[in-house]
Amino acid sequence: MDTLSRDELNELAASYGVGLPDAQAETVRDLVNDFLAPLDAIEEVQTPADRSEETGERSWRRPDPGADPCGAVVHRCDVPPAGDGPLSEMTVGVKDIMSVAGVPMECGSDVMRGFVSGRDATVVERMREAGAQVTATLACDEFAGSARGTTGSGGPVRNPHDLERTASGSSGGSAVAVAEGTVDVALGSDTGGSIRMPAAVCGVVGLKPTHGLVPLAGVAENTYTQDHVGPLATSVADCAQVLSAIAGKTPDDPGSMVAAGRDTYRVGGYVEAAADPPAAADITLAVVEEGMAKGVRDEVVDRTASALDLLRDAGVTVERVSIPEYHQTPVVKNLLSLSELAAHWRAGGAPYRRGGVVDPGYQDALQTRTRANPDRLGAFYRSKLLAGAQLLERGGRRYTRAQAAREVVREAFETALDGVDALVAPTMPDIAPRIKDVADPGFDWSLNTRPADVTRQPAMSLPVGRVEGMPVGLHLQTGAFEEASLLGVAARVEATLD
Repeated sequence: MDTLSRDELNELAASYGVGLPDAQAETVRDLVNDFLAPLDAIEEVQTPADRSEETGERSWRRPDPGADPCGAVVHRCDVPPAGDGPLSEMTVGVKDIMSVAGVPMECGSDVMRGFVSGRDATVVERMREAGAQVTATLACDEFAGSARGTTGSGGPVRNPHDLERTASGSSGGSAVAVAEGTVDVALGSDTGGSIRMPAAVCGVVGLKPTHGLVPLAGVAENTYTQDHVGPLATSVADCAQVLSAIAGKTPDDPGSMVAAGRDTYRVGGYVEAAADPPAAADITLAVVEEGMAKGVRDEVVDRTASALDLLRDAGVTVERVSIPEYHQTPVVKNLLSLSELAAHWRAGGAPYRRGGVVDPGYQDALQTRTRANPDRLGAFYRSKLLAGAQLLERGGRRYTRAQAAREVVREAFETALDGVDALVAPTMPDIAPRIKDVADPGFDWSLNTRPADVTRQPAMSLPVGRVEGMPVGLHLQTGAFEEASLLGVAARVEATLD
């Protein structure tokens, strides 16, 4: 580790607000260098992060020109199963922020173009062990940092139902690949709705689990306290199969170990719940008034109301509930997201809060590439980073308040869930915007998906018909680690509305 000069030390001290009096300068410089000098020895210590996969017979290629008009696929690949299991015969695609050993992981960014990971993400490893074959890595917004579906380095991800419209994001490629049958199932990530929004506008099923239920080891970090990984599929049953394969704790992700220590922690029973859902008469849904109000297009409200009428006719009890804290979620979510994103980048990709096993190749690549090629970041993601940097410069008081406010919001949702099986709203406030209109600042993409990331409760989107020929989704949200119950309710809703 290089020794610090006096000027470098002055600059470092000023950036941390600790100052450097002249009377102490030489003593402090010598001590700092004494502290740092022995630390290079860490490179000789072997850790679990140093292990690499035996990739075996794996191959990949970029899609043929013109073969993917929606722009959903980043790489076609052939990564065979690692065993037999419930996902045997299934093909799976993974979002381009999830590492697949021997296949490029570019995070939708020119900055990471050509980076190849040396190991599988935990979710990829578990899918393969369950019998799935990985056949594609799928397009996303740059570093999974947008809902627009237009900020990735490969260009916009187009909606398969109308190529002039967006597939939304950031897991747009995952939703499109499932909708078009390119893969049987896909994995996406969700920090503000990035699984559920693309699922809704592409007409597929998307599930965001409870935070910590699915390990994040091997998944590029966005906003750690709100990052989730989950499945997209054409049916609730397939989502249940995938969740059954990928859920559960691992020492590679301490966040999953923390989740497993909670009193409410439950894992498993997903496939059984989807296969044998409760009777309609045994289900109570609560429509969130704030999710059907200002900002939601009338036709989407009508489509949602029609679906609820069908459920009511089938015997489901449908109530209404108001959650005044609903409208606090934008400021809470954005303060947390922007601050955590900037802190992660300032640390050069070091997972200070996340811990666990991080591919050192990815961390090195992120740090060296971003510093060597700062002009390659897109304007939207760059703006988020700088907004977060400004928050960090102002100190942590607002971030601390946002953490506390998140608990207030979570408690409000828990109260609203008392006595009901799920909270209901339209997944998106409108149909998929036209690509030329995605920058409209008045369109709140995550109005109804954002709250579940703030509360970190499970939620999912189901197709419930169309408006102007475009798919519309129904959003269901329930209590932490209640995925089995949620999948059972969703399966009954799916069967009733089919």
